[in-house]
Formats: sequence, C-alpha cells, structure tokens
Amino acid sequence: MRLANAASVKESPKIVGASYFPNVELTNQNGIRKYFFDDMVAGKVVLINFVYTTCKLSCPLETARLRKVYDLVKDRMGKDIFFYSISIDPENDTPDVLKSYTERFKIGEGWEFLTGDEESVTLLQKKLGLFVDGTTTRNKAGNKAGNQDSKEGHSLNLIVGNQATGQWIKRSHLENAQILATILQQLHPRQEKPLSLSSYSQAPVKLTSVSPGEKLFYSRCADCHTIGQGDSIGPDLKGVAQKRDAEWLKRWIKEPDVMLAAGDPIASEMLARFNSINMPNLKLSDQDVVQVLDFINNESNPASQNK
Repeated sequence: MRLANAASVKESPKIVGASYFPNVELTNQNGIRKYFFDDMVAGKVVLINFVYTTCKLSCPLETARLRKVYDLVKDRMGKDIFFYSISIDPENDTPDVLKSYTERFKIGEGWEFLTGDEESVTLLQKKLGLFVDGTTTRNKAGNKAGNQDSKEGHSLNLIVGNQATGQWIKRSHLENAQILATILQQLHPRQEKPLSLSSYSQAPVKLTSVSPGEKLFYSRCADCHTIGQGDSIGPDLKGVAQKRDAEWLKRWIKEPDVMLAAGDPIASEMLARFNSINMPNLKLSDQDVVQVLDFINNESNPASQNK
C-alpha cells in the first residue's frame, strides 16, 4: 500500500486488495458484524482513524474535528464516502459504549465506530501505518496495566483512501476540515454531483498579522466552541471572562481533566450539560492560555467586529 501526500492524489499507484488488507471481523456501534476488507473498504472512499472513548486528551478533539468534515460531506456519507473510527480499547468500548459516544457527538449515517479483539485492531493499525509501539503497558506479572495512560501514545494520524484506485493518504488529526473534505472529493473518480465546497479564493480577507491566540483558538478550540454564534459541542465562549472567575478559567483551560477528576462542581455541571463530552487537555502552557483568552476577549467585544 502506498501512502501519498495531498499533491500526489492523481497518481496511479499499485492497487492493493484482500491480499494486503486483513479481513478481520469488527463490530459496529449497532452490534452489526463487519469484515474489514469485504464490508468496509473494498471499492470505497474511506476515512479511518483509531480512538478510544475514555480518552481525555486527543480523541474528543479528533472526533470534533472529523464531525466538521462529516458535516461538509454529509450528503455523501454512507453512499460513496465512509468514515470508520476503530477503538483501541476493546475491553471497555463495547458496541453499547460506542453507540452512546456517537449519540453524544450527534453522529449520523455513514460514520461507524467499531470494536474488535486486540490482536485484530493492532494488525489493522500496523497495516494502515497508524501503529505506535508501546501504546499498551504490562506489569511485572505480564498482565496489561489496564490504565488509560497506557493508550495516550496512540497515533494521532488518520488515513483517507480509495481502495479501488489504490490512492491512500495519511493526514494529521488536526488537519483543516475543508482540506480533508476536498481530499475526499478528489479521491472519488466518478461522482454524480461534486461536493459543494467553498474555494479558498472566496475566503474573507484577513489581516496579514495573525495573533498567537487566534492561531490557538482556530487550531485547538474552534471545533467545539464558537464566539458569539451559540453553543456547539461545547459552550459559546463569548464573554466567558466576565462569566467565570479568572483563575478558575485559566486552570480549566490548562487542566480540565484534573479538575473533572477532582469533582469541580462547575466542571461537572458543564460535563453533564454537554452530553458528557470531556473537555480535552490540550497541553497548553500558561502563556498559551493567556493568549487564547486575550483573543476570545477581543472577539467578544462588539468593537472588534469593526476592525
């Protein structure tokens, strides 16, 4: 299998099929058994990533980002474009758990969350080039450690491809949603109706100087939050500095997982209100936190809209 970059989508690489892809059995969130090659990828345009539902770091952000891609191509989902998120925690991520996860993120047709035995999932990660050695740990007795920290090192990349043409591309989970949607369109050789995606030439004119806080907000926060456009996966952040204690807010942005684990009442209330979707720990520095808050405060000010 050849992993390409976006510039090489139009090449004609060698097509690989059942002789390369493991036809392992997985089970989706609806309890339906699927064979990886026969049922999931053969002849299809697909996006595949690996997640686990108890992750408090990258997985919620990755799912939120892919939800934006999903919305851009939703007319095609389940028809000629398919998303597959495969759990690396089969012991905990049962079909019922995965079903609840999809409901919390309001995921519809064409995007399946799947589980399978550990050996099969590891084999898929390796064959797709998304395996990171050491994602599980074992104690002195040789048993799996069983803590979620042992999975934090899993690959944060995803893969998109068209098995029928042999075109496969590895991308970052932080990729721009519009770019991913465009790549998915380019991978499909014959389409009855092209995806309706905006051209970059139609993008609004922006100042050449972009603040560090703006970069952080749009790369880390915008998949779950808006500033003045209403609640999304997470709450609208307009005027948040006036609603929350300054020190609480800084700590929440920096270490939400710690605050939730400690039972902070405000954090717990928000978790319940927003479908039990964890605010991920984005590993921001103190300076990062100040910069992103400055940007949010600036955008919350009506005068900023007239700049």
